[in-house]
Amino acid sequence: MGIVQRQSLKNSIVNYLGIGIGGLSTMFIYPLDWDLYGEIQFILSTSILLSSLFAMGSHTLVNKYFPYFKANKIKGFLSLLFIYSSVNILIVSILLFLFKEPFTTAISLGGFDVNKIERNLFVIFPLGILFVYFAILRAQSFNYARIVVPDVISNFSLKLLIPILVILSYFSIINDQQVGWILIIYNFLIIVLLLKYIHSLGGLDFKWNVIKKVAFGKHVEMIRYMIYGAMNHVGNILVYKIDIVMIGLLLSTTKVGYYSIFLFLSVVIEVPTKAIFQITGPIISKSFETNQLLEIRKLYKNSSINLYLIGVVLFSIIWLNINTFFTIMTNGEDLIIYKTVFLLLAFTKLVDMVTSINFHIISYSKYFRANTLFIAILAVSNILFNYYLINKYDIIGAALATGISMLLFNLMKTIFVFIQFKMHPFRKELLLLTLFLIGATLLPILFEGIFNSIFFSLIISIGFVILLIFVAFKLNISLELNNFIKKYRDKLINKK
Repeated sequence: MGIVQRQSLKNSIVNYLGIGIGGLSTMFIYPLDWDLYGEIQFILSTSILLSSLFAMGSHTLVNKYFPYFKANKIKGFLSLLFIYSSVNILIVSILLFLFKEPFTTAISLGGFDVNKIERNLFVIFPLGILFVYFAILRAQSFNYARIVVPDVISNFSLKLLIPILVILSYFSIINDQQVGWILIIYNFLIIVLLLKYIHSLGGLDFKWNVIKKVAFGKHVEMIRYMIYGAMNHVGNILVYKIDIVMIGLLLSTTKVGYYSIFLFLSVVIEVPTKAIFQITGPIISKSFETNQLLEIRKLYKNSSINLYLIGVVLFSIIWLNINTFFTIMTNGEDLIIYKTVFLLLAFTKLVDMVTSINFHIISYSKYFRANTLFIAILAVSNILFNYYLINKYDIIGAALATGISMLLFNLMKTIFVFIQFKMHPFRKELLLLTLFLIGATLLPILFEGIFNSIFFSLIISIGFVILLIFVAFKLNISLELNNFIKKYRDKLINKK
């Protein structure tokens, strides 16, 4: 098993353990206080949005220029990125301070609750800074093909922290302000742990005289790429986080809590996507450096079919049992009328999975500037769609806005990659998987009475998934799936 498969498998296991904890928290802990849970999600999402402005794309330099610094034996790569980031943070902070009044006045006129930001600014601002350095260190670990430990340190631990905070607040052990300070201290410790881990990999490269060692022309090139990276990163944040921020500012943190539950369920579907995207980034960058387009084409197609297969399986399990989930869940009746939110968010994730690594292909090619145009279109459309649809359809509108924006975004990227590199991620087997997807979607809608039964929904979903995997195996849709099944089937036979 290659390093991509090993790290992806380990990362998926860690993420699903985290999802198991998150699932239990979602069912029994977060509904104890929808408002606090929504407040935490609002703070984290707003901080991430702020960090994208602070970073100005500095973390995008990590994978792009690491091969250059390594090949030329230039020491101080990380320190250079930290210098760039610190300057960016200072400049953006000054601009935000100078233009605070006109900015708050403008968004107030749009009906946004500005007080919600000001009330949590003592948390949002330091978290925004910490997230900048976190992103750089996390990306540096990817250069060493290590994605598991950083996820344990950050994502997994966060899934433990949030339910603990909700429980402590529910029993009046801590208040909202203390929750904010705990989040700041927690993220500071995350930075310290990441520094120690990267040091153990030999990747903690700090030489503060690095500015003099790098040619002026290379600085200019890196800064230009950083600016383009900033546009890409801000656009992505506007896709994945702006919905929560706008729900919080236009509706309430309680609605943020509702929406975040459905967002969590949809994230279950894309866990393998994140693992593969993280580990293939450096590989694509290296392949472009050595002009190995066949390797990229192979990654493109294999990632698409494998991710889509996994996505349809996970979607089927969740959607066929969505009523069971609400029945078991504490205060689950609050969410029943909003279950269309999950359907829309899930389809968004599946579109992302089937179009595979198109964003990475563009980002690490000489056409990386094209992403700037796509991101600009995405950012504007997503903000406008969210503003209009949230006001009209509540949190269902937020999910619809995200779905429309991501569909347009992936369509543009896929067409561009096909035109420039004569490659696409699609195979005819995707049509069969789509039929299964349609079937899984319609069953609970057409036979709602049957799926209100916990027993029947479990039996039907198990049978449906077994049939899907059996068909995929027999038709050899995924080489990786077939090898996986054959491997464990042979082990089972040999034991007997």
